[in-house]
Amino acid sequence: METAGGTIRQARVAVGGVGTRPWRMRAVEEALRDKPVGRDAFAAAAHLALEGTRPLSHNHYKVELLPRTIVRALEMAGGTA
Repeated sequence: METAGGTIRQARVAVGGVGTRPWRMRAVEEALRDKPVGRDAFAAAAHLALEGTRPLSHNHYKVELLPRTIVRALEMAGGTA
């Protein structure tokens, strides 16, 4: 995550272990751009990671964990953890 003056300038978010292969969360990245560094912005952006998901019976828990994991990683990257 690249920040300036408490604002997110750029972020790269990718997830693995949820689907059949890792993938970038471009909608999450875009939602973070020009937002203030903080939990509210992280949570709003992380919620976008769920769009289009189709959990299966054996992996639904991973989908439920996805936004929380993204928020936690962003907090760590942004120094707010």
